[in-house]
This record gives sequence, structure tokens and C-alpha cells, in this order.
Amino acid sequence: MRRMLGALGLVLAGTAATACAPAPFADDACPAIGWINEIEVDAARYGDGRFVQLCTDAGCSPAPGVVRTTETDLAVPHSDGDSFQVGMTAPEKVIIRVYDDRGTLVHDAEHDIRWAHTEGRCGGPSTAERVVL
Repeated sequence: MRRMLGALGLVLAGTAATACAPAPFADDACPAIGWINEIEVDAARYGDGRFVQLCTDAGCSPAPGVVRTTETDLAVPHSDGDSFQVGMTAPEKVIIRVYDDRGTLVHDAEHDIRWAHTEGRCGGPSTAERVVL
């Protein structure tokens, strides 16, 4: 009986010690959320009626006259005017196409993207330098 009480005491002491101890990496845990990186394109030199399309390795934003559908791959660029969301990716190169108000392609070129990355263990959104055409 004495041995059993002694063993039970050790188990309870061990349980109490581990219950009070901080969980490993608890303070260093990264939140379970993501972020969205954006690329802004300044194509003002092509006029007011222009349409800008951005392509990455993941795909292209919709072309002129194409209605955007729900994408399952957030890395495919999504446009909000001349600002493009590319999910959590940070592509080094993109293709930018500009169409005039009649739908004629007036610019089609590859562009290098320079990113400022968030520091820290968990990362965060990166900021791209604005691309001026």
C-alpha cells in the first residue's frame, strides 16, 4: 500500500509540474491566418479607358470583357482596378498587359518585381514597389 501511495504521489507531482509548465513554443506560435500580397500597376500613360492584366506562374487575371469567377487558387492574380492581389506568393517576375479602350493590346512585357518582406519568424505581408509603365 505504501508503494502504491508513493507511486501515486510521483504521478500526481509529475502531473502538477507539467500542468503548470508552459507548453513548448506556446509563446512563439504563429497565428493560423495568412495574408495577401499586392502589386500596384500605374498604367495611367495609356489613358482612362485602359484595362490592365497581370500574369504570374500561377495564371493570369481575367482578360478584358471576361467576368471573374471564383478562384480556388489564391495565387492567381485578382484585380481591383490597377491593384492585383497574389495571395501569399511574392513572384519575382510578372507579365503585364495593357489594353486600350477598344480592347487592343498596347503593352505586353515582363517586369521584375521588388518586394520588401516582413521580418520575423512568422512572416507576414510583403510590399511590392509600384510598377510604373
